[in-house]
Amino acid sequence: MKLIVGLGNPGKKYEKTRHNTGFLVIDALIRSDRNKLAAGTGPLQVNQSPFQNGEAVVAKPTVFMNESGQAVRALIEQFHVLPTECLVVVDDVNLPLGKIRFRAQGSAGGQHGLESIIEALGTQDFPRLRIGIGSGDFAGCDLTEYVLGKFSKEERELLLPQLERAREACLEWVKNGSFAMAQRYNN
Repeated sequence: MKLIVGLGNPGKKYEKTRHNTGFLVIDALIRSDRNKLAAGTGPLQVNQSPFQNGEAVVAKPTVFMNESGQAVRALIEQFHVLPTECLVVVDDVNLPLGKIRFRAQGSAGGQHGLESIIEALGTQDFPRLRIGIGSGDFAGCDLTEYVLGKFSKEERELLLPQLERAREACLEWVKNGSFAMAQRYNN
């Protein structure tokens, strides 16, 4: 069993924002598997769905990005997996729009959702797939305002094929592991 957790912020207000790119990848995985997310329950409310014939569970925590560590830890405990068996999909403002980068472990790199997970798990040893949302156009703009802003039409057109690529990368990780995913999808 493996977990794939997309990070983002809950609610309609944040639905199509740059910071919810992790959720967009989970949505693509769910659609491709002809599945639906089951509503979460409990204080952490994690929406989750079995995926790939039970080989993996995909999830979207319904807590805010910066508080996602407790939700990820709860999932890891619920499904009795190691942190190394939990792929976190997250946006990265430091990568160009749509570029994907996989790392099997490492620092948060300033991404507050990853910081929360590292703190909750007590380790940096979990895989993450970063999806670029940067464009260089936010120079002089408030970073929070930028990541919580919605994609322009042009940005969405550029991002869509990369979301498909990220979806495929997640499937590669489930089937063949971190090394194969890194070899094939780090662009």
